[in-house]
Amino acid sequence: MRDQRSRMTNADPVSDTDSVPESQNLIEYHYVISGLQVRSTIELPSAIRSEAPPQTPEVVIVEGDVPDKLEQPERSDKLWAIEGQRFLFRIPQVMHVLVEDGQRITLQRFPEAQQGDVVLFLLGTSFAVLLQQRGRVVLHASAVAVGDVAMLFCGPSGAGKSTLAAMLSRRGFPLLNDDVCNLSRTGDGQYEVYPDGRMLKLWAESMEHLQVEATEEHRIRESMEKFYLTPETVDLTPRRVGGVYMIYPLDDGGAPQLEPLSAVEGMVELMRNAYRPMLVHAMEMQPSYFEACVSLIRNGGLYRLKRAKDFSRADEVLTLLEENWNLKAIEI
Repeated sequence: MRDQRSRMTNADPVSDTDSVPESQNLIEYHYVISGLQVRSTIELPSAIRSEAPPQTPEVVIVEGDVPDKLEQPERSDKLWAIEGQRFLFRIPQVMHVLVEDGQRITLQRFPEAQQGDVVLFLLGTSFAVLLQQRGRVVLHASAVAVGDVAMLFCGPSGAGKSTLAAMLSRRGFPLLNDDVCNLSRTGDGQYEVYPDGRMLKLWAESMEHLQVEATEEHRIRESMEKFYLTPETVDLTPRRVGGVYMIYPLDDGGAPQLEPLSAVEGMVELMRNAYRPMLVHAMEMQPSYFEACVSLIRNGGLYRLKRAKDFSRADEVLTLLEENWNLKAIEI
């Protein structure tokens, strides 16, 4: 895997003394998440373990006391507040979280919190805040590697982006990301995806289609029929974005359709498919997302992918995508 640290933002690695409170002797876990070396006192079973834990991680996740409020918030709402590079927010019935400087996440869980919910919101909303503090564009998307580029699939929960990534990984297109895609601007104005190869999160019907047993051991949340699935193939090499596909349902169950989006349509769709659109507005990141949209349209393309809601024409969807990728390769 390429050296990723040299390609991060100006944020310095976290000091080794910042790992855990001195009064605690906790087990530490080490992961690669969105291209960042992470040290955590909480086990994150869906994340990829780091083969060589660094002395000075780029991100630290700890449990500890979290303030009820920030002293001088610049912007705030009922559940969140921002003060410089400090983002404080509450996830009802789960935890209170403080994200600082794009380097540290401190959480204080509520008594009724389920472990699955804590992990889910740590790797989702909490990490999305941290990435945006680092200036990254974060999309609610899954991504696979197609040659030297990344192809992204966006859509709301249940649209089928994870299932599509799972099927493509079985066809030999390695998984790069699931659910959270971290895009970083390169020196030439293009955007790269920093992968983490985390486990896929699939609904029970998707597991059934893939002929994989949905066991309680792999259930994500107690209240949800959604399960973790280890992808067939994974790649952790950062890749330039080669295309972004917005998934739409075809109510009539007809043949899948693929069409390019205009610049205006692309901007609307990209903002809609930010990991948490609320975060983009709260952290005043709209200019960064606009810049990313312009670059992605120019250098890869944004598309509308219409597909049947069920799996009756799944193979046709995969074939349509592969044909599109072959044409894109010819154009290049």
